[in-house]
Amino acid sequence: MKRINFHLIAIALTVLFLLGYNWQYGNETFVFFGFAENRETEIRLENPVIIDAVNVSAGSKVLKGDILLEATRASLELATSDLNHEVAKLQSQFKTWESGLEANIRSLKAQKVARQSEIQYQIDQLESKMSINESLVQGLESIAAAKGESMRSPDKIRIEGLKTEMNLVVKPLESEIKKLEQELFASKNPLKIQIEKLKNELGYVQQEEENLIIYAPSDGVIGSIFCKVGEQIPSFATLITFYEENPTQVKSYVLESLLLNVQMGDSILIQSGVQMDVKCMGTVIGMGSRIVEIPERLRKNPNFKTYGREIQIAIPANNNFLQKEKVILKLKAKSKDFSQVLSADKTALNQAS
Repeated sequence: MKRINFHLIAIALTVLFLLGYNWQYGNETFVFFGFAENRETEIRLENPVIIDAVNVSAGSKVLKGDILLEATRASLELATSDLNHEVAKLQSQFKTWESGLEANIRSLKAQKVARQSEIQYQIDQLESKMSINESLVQGLESIAAAKGESMRSPDKIRIEGLKTEMNLVVKPLESEIKKLEQELFASKNPLKIQIEKLKNELGYVQQEEENLIIYAPSDGVIGSIFCKVGEQIPSFATLITFYEENPTQVKSYVLESLLLNVQMGDSILIQSGVQMDVKCMGTVIGMGSRIVEIPERLRKNPNFKTYGREIQIAIPANNNFLQKEKVILKLKAKSKDFSQVLSADKTALNQAS
């Protein structure tokens, strides 16, 4: 009679049990809870400010570009006043210098015109005299014979001298006028450079003042307001929290017993706890580094403390979930662990055979 191999039978029964277990639970869907939320944007300023106006209230909806808050910095107001005063002072100095230079140019031009007119008058007088003399002696043969000598008459020599004198007087004046005009319109004038520098600084300060007007970065909802009108706020203190109108992620906790069934990048079905037809697929984008107590709101049985690992799931922005709405998460159990066990047991069974 052939002996029964009990070891072989035990392995076969184990394989059958695991096959049945895998068939029953391998496609099991794990259900746990979370809440839809948006990561709040904390609005801060990098310098101490005084709050001038708060134009919104917690929970109010705003549109992109709406003014949320207005503030001032005493140091900016002082800097603006000082810069404006310094710019005005330098502009006054420049205007005085410019007026003096323009006056010098006008004076030189007047001197030039006066000297030109004076010398030209003498030339005109001499030329008129020469013209009269020539008309009186015109036709006389004796004079005609001496015509070559009349070309170098004293009056003509005097006229040439006056023309030379005009050039000697006018040219230096023209050179000086040109020099002053170049100085007047020069772009590298020290006062101009200093004024431009201060104006740039003033523009920067004014830009800083504009940054103290806080605008809504997008359509959304105001979270919390941590300041009030007239209050002095230190640097980098949170003034307002802001979030977009639709949730973009779900925060949840996975029970310790299910940790191996959730991994980064897994897809999870997200369903509204109130509107059962509102659902979408999410992707695991973050996992906590420790086990923590699951909040009462997210426990299946609120009366019993349970522990798990926090996870964050990204969801599409075009969803219909409400902010902080409790949602149901559904994740299909992974069966690869069972397959690995079955493979090992089959190997053992074959070896035993």
